[in-house]
Amino acid sequence: MTAVWLAVRYFGNWRQFFNLSTGLSILGMCIGVASLVVSMAVFSGYATTLEKTVQDAVGHLIILKRGSADQSEMLKDLQPLLTGKVAETPFVYAEAIVAHKGKINGILIEGVDLSSVNKVLNLQNRLIAGDMDLQVPAGEIPKALIGKGIAEKFGLKVGDEFRVVVPLSTEFHSASFRPKLGKYRVGGIVNYGRYDFDSRYVVMPMAELQAFVEIGERITGYRVRLQDPHKAAAVAAAINSKQGPGYWARDWVDVNRNLFEAARLEKTVLFFVLMILIVAAAFNIANTLFINVVQRYRDISVLKTLGATDTLIRRIFTAQGLIVGLVGAGLGIAVGLGLCNVVEWAIVRWHIIPADVYKLDNIELEVRGLDLALIVAVSMVVCFVATLVPSRRGAKISPVEGLRYE
Repeated sequence: MTAVWLAVRYFGNWRQFFNLSTGLSILGMCIGVASLVVSMAVFSGYATTLEKTVQDAVGHLIILKRGSADQSEMLKDLQPLLTGKVAETPFVYAEAIVAHKGKINGILIEGVDLSSVNKVLNLQNRLIAGDMDLQVPAGEIPKALIGKGIAEKFGLKVGDEFRVVVPLSTEFHSASFRPKLGKYRVGGIVNYGRYDFDSRYVVMPMAELQAFVEIGERITGYRVRLQDPHKAAAVAAAINSKQGPGYWARDWVDVNRNLFEAARLEKTVLFFVLMILIVAAAFNIANTLFINVVQRYRDISVLKTLGATDTLIRRIFTAQGLIVGLVGAGLGIAVGLGLCNVVEWAIVRWHIIPADVYKLDNIELEVRGLDLALIVAVSMVVCFVATLVPSRRGAKISPVEGLRYE
C-alpha cells in the first residue's frame, strides 16, 4: 500500500496526471480496450442470435429413420433415449419451385402439424404479418407461411396468391418426373432471422403437403424440443450409437456447426489480433515510466537515502504504470459500451452485415461480463509486463547518482 500511495502522490494533481505522455498512454489503452469490447460483443451476439434463430426454426433435435417410407411409429422405440423431452412434432419436406409474375425461386416446403408445431418451434413469435391460422374450408385456396425474403423478392403480402411447382415421379417409371402445379395464398410472413431460411422456406399444413406431393399419410421425421437444448448433442449421439444405422438424429448445433465453429474461431483470432493495440499502448506506458524515472532521479535518491529499498522503488513505478493502464482500461470499457449501441443502431439502420455471407441480417450485440473481465485482466497483465524494465531501471539508481548535480 505504501508503494501505491507514493505512486498516487507522484502525480500530485490532475493536471500533472494528464500530461501529454500520460494522456497518450491512456488514449492508446482506451482505443485498444474499446475495440476489444465491441468486437467481442459482436461475435458473442452473433453466436447468441444464431442459436436463437436455429432453435426457433429447427427445434432442438431432428430424428429420421433410414429406409422407411413411413416414420410415424419411430418415436416409440426411442422414448427411453429422449431424456428431457418436452414435446415433438412430425414434419414433411418437399423441394419445389415458386413462380410469381415471371420470377422463379427454388424453395423448401415444410408440412407441419398445426396442433403441435408451436410446442417445438417458435414460428408464432417470428410472424411479422398474418397469423398461424392456415386452416381453410374445403374448396378454397390453401394458405401457407412464406419467409420474409420470398415476400420481398416476389412482392407478396398477406392474401396474395402464388404458384408452386413440384416434380413427381411418373407412375410407370420412377426415373421420370412430371410437374405438378399448386396454387396457394399467403397466410403469413415469417422473419426467421436467417437469410437462407427467409429466402427458401414455405410452411403449410402437413395434410395439405402430403396430398400435394401424393405421399399419403407418410411423414419425413420428427422435430423434438428438450428441457435443456445444450443436451441435444448427447441425446442425438445416444440415438445414433445405440439404435444403429437405421436411425439418424441431428441436434441444432450440428445443423449449423460450420457457422458456430467459424464464429468461435474468428472471435478467438480477433481477440489476439486486437491485443496488438493494447501491447502498443503498453509500450507507451513503458516510455512514460522511463521519462518518469529520468525526471525523478532526485526523488528516488531522497527515498533511498531515507531507507527505501529497491523493491519499494520497483513497486512505486509498477503501481504508476498499472494506474495509467487501469484508467485507460476503464475509459475503454465505457467507450466500448457506448460504441456497442452505435454499432447495433447502424446494423438496423444501414444493414451493414451482409446477410448472404453471415446468414443473419440482424445481430443483437451481447456484452458478456466474462469477456469484460478477460479484457481487463489481460490488459493489466500486459501493463504489468511493460513496467518491469523501467521500474528496474529506477530501482538501480544510487543516491549518489541522483544527487550529484543537486
